[in-house]
Amino acid sequence: MAEGSGTPKTGKAKRRRRPRRKKSRPAGKGLLRSHLNRVEASLTAAVRETYAEDFGAHVDRARPFELEMKVSIDPAKSWRLQADPSLEEQIRAAVREMATKAEAFRRGRVYCYRCDSPVCPHSHPPRPTSVFGGYSSTGLPLWPEFSQILLEQGHPGVGLLYDASPAGLISMYVSPDMLKQRQMNIFGRQSKTYDILGQVVFGFLRMRVPGEGRSVPERVAFTLQAVEFRRLDGTPRLALNVLARLSDGSPALDAINGPYQLRVSDIISSARHRISSLYPSARGRARRGSASSLPDTTALAADILKGLARKLEKAGRQRERRTAHAEGHRVKNRPTSKAWEDALGAPAESILWDRQEKTYVVLGPRSRAHVFSLRGRHVTSLVLSPEAVQSRKRRKRWLPITDDQRERFDAVVGRPAQETSDGHGREVLSRR
Repeated sequence: MAEGSGTPKTGKAKRRRRPRRKKSRPAGKGLLRSHLNRVEASLTAAVRETYAEDFGAHVDRARPFELEMKVSIDPAKSWRLQADPSLEEQIRAAVREMATKAEAFRRGRVYCYRCDSPVCPHSHPPRPTSVFGGYSSTGLPLWPEFSQILLEQGHPGVGLLYDASPAGLISMYVSPDMLKQRQMNIFGRQSKTYDILGQVVFGFLRMRVPGEGRSVPERVAFTLQAVEFRRLDGTPRLALNVLARLSDGSPALDAINGPYQLRVSDIISSARHRISSLYPSARGRARRGSASSLPDTTALAADILKGLARKLEKAGRQRERRTAHAEGHRVKNRPTSKAWEDALGAPAESILWDRQEKTYVVLGPRSRAHVFSLRGRHVTSLVLSPEAVQSRKRRKRWLPITDDQRERFDAVVGRPAQETSDGHGREVLSRR
C-alpha cells in the first residue's frame, strides 16, 4: 500500500442523506378549506340562532330541511358578494317554512305535541261536556269532564252542577303551570309553538245542534285559552282560543242563540280582543333585561282571564234576576244588532282593514266596531273607545282599505252603488 494512502475502508461508504422533498400541492388549497370550514360553522350558527329567535331554543319542532341560497359575485368590485333578498332573509324564510309549514294555531283546536299537529283526533274536545285538562307527559291533550276538573281543584260550586234545575254558570281560572305539570320538555313543555298562558273553563250552556229539532238541548262546557304562538311569517302573536263542540262535532259558538247566550258571546269577544292586543314580545325582552320595565305578558293575560271568569259567573247570576223582556231589550241595543245597518251606511273612511286578522272593520256611531270576514260574514261586534281605535291605527294594525278592497267589501255585504260627482261635473258610480 502506498505511503499516505490512509486506512483502507472496511464497509460500505456512508451515503449522504438527501432532504425529503415535500409533495407539491396547489397553492391556496389549505387556505380555501380553512375558509370553507369557517363559512360552514358560521352558517350553521346563523341557522340555529334564527330558529331560536323565532321559535325558542328548544328544537322540539325542528326537522331536516334544505337550505338553498342565491348570491351573486362581482369580480370587478373586489369579488363583492351580493344577495337579493339578503342572506338573512333567505335563512329566515327557509327556517320558517320548515318550522311553520302548517300553522300551529287552529281555532277550536289545541296543538298535540305527540302527533306534532293541530288537526289530529286528539286536538278537540271529544264530548260536549269535556274541557281541556292539560298535557300528558308525552304532549297528548287530555279532555276530562268539566265536573271532574272542578272536583280536582276543589271548586266550591261543583255541587250546583248536580242540581235538578241548574241555573247560572260556573267558571274557573286554570294556571298554565297546572296544564303543563306532567308534560316533558322534549314533548313541548317549553315550546313556543303553542304556549298556553292560562285558561278559563265554564259551563254549562244548554244548546241545540243546529238544524235539528231536538226537544232536549245539550249541556256544553267551554274552554277559553290565552295562547301565544308563531304565525307563518315567524312573528309571535296572542289569541283567545275557544274550545267547545256539540255532539255532532260542530263548533258550539256557531250554535249561540237567545239573549242570554248572546251576552256570554259578547263577554268572550271582548276578552278575545283584549288578549289579541297584548304585545307578545314584552315578556321575552324583559327576560333578557333590555326592557325590564315592560309588563309580563303572562300576568296580563292571567288578569284578563280571571276577569273573564268573574264576568261569566255574574252574567249567570243576573240571568236569574233579569226578566226575558229586559234581556231582550239589552240584546236589541247591543252592538251586534247594528252591524249590518252600520256596514251598509258607513262612509269609505270608516271601513278599515285588519292586517293581523285579515278582516274588515266597520266603525259605526257611538263607538261601535263591527268585524266582517272576507266573505262578508259578520264575525263580532264590540264597543271601543276612541283611544283604542287610534292605538290600532297608530300601530298600523287597522289600515285604510284600498279601492279594490272596498269594492270587494261592498260586493260581499251588498252595499248599493251611489251616484256622485267626480269634481268635473260628471256623474260616476261609487260606493258610500
